[in-house]
Amino acid sequence: MQKFKILFIGLGRMGFPMAGHLSKKNNVDLYVFNRTENKEFYWLKKFKGSSYRLSNNLKFDFIITCLKDDLSLKTILKKIIQNENYKKNTIFIDHSTISLDLVHKTSILFKNKLSFLDSPVTGGEEGAKNATLSVMVGGSLFAFNKSKNIMSSYAKNYTHMGKSGNGQLTKFTNQILICGILYSISEALKFGKKNKIDLTKLYDAIKNGAAGSWQFYNRFPTIIKNQFNFGFSTELMAKDLKYVIKQSTKSKINLKLTREVYLKYKKLSNSKFKNSDTSSLVKTF
Repeated sequence: MQKFKILFIGLGRMGFPMAGHLSKKNNVDLYVFNRTENKEFYWLKKFKGSSYRLSNNLKFDFIITCLKDDLSLKTILKKIIQNENYKKNTIFIDHSTISLDLVHKTSILFKNKLSFLDSPVTGGEEGAKNATLSVMVGGSLFAFNKSKNIMSSYAKNYTHMGKSGNGQLTKFTNQILICGILYSISEALKFGKKNKIDLTKLYDAIKNGAAGSWQFYNRFPTIIKNQFNFGFSTELMAKDLKYVIKQSTKSKINLKLTREVYLKYKKLSNSKFKNSDTSSLVKTF
């Protein structure tokens, strides 16, 4: 059995369990890196792997990143290039949600050096913990096929979306859908409260009907309990929607609702709800 040397970078709320699932594969020699070393040490107490400093120059078969934003990825890319942590057939899988501009720049940067797959994920922290994430992949079909066995460690669904950048464009579309659903849930909650409808009964009455969705099924019960500690934060959603708005402007598409929701998340990300999950959008109503 071929054993792959893999570097996983970014042990945040998503990356921590994702790397944990990957560590259980018998054909993987896993190294991890996190900018906050305490998080890295905590991960190593729970899972099998080795700590890695980016000043070293080991060469990996796969490099996987799951980072916060453009700036975080740029910092990592610079160090990887400086230390040449790759071979000709190395595959770089980026699970971050980043701007389309950075995807294109990274693809050019790594051209003829390694294969780069822009591979954002959806499914939230629960999906990462339960290994049920969905991955949207842009880039080489050959590299995607070689990577499927790796991604299957932490994802239930992984789809090749075409050329480099299409992974991010699919994720942007996903975020447009999510923010629209959460907006309508917030309005529905406001309407129900105003008209003194029993919200628990409302949930039971419509959760399996045409108005049902993952967000409604999983988040409406927590919203009415005033609980907002379920992973993906308002700060991250504001960041993602900023990329969406930038791309929609470039494409000359007026995403009126998405722009309105972006401004609401931007406001939340500068408030005490900065680290609350995205269902806290209801607080702006």
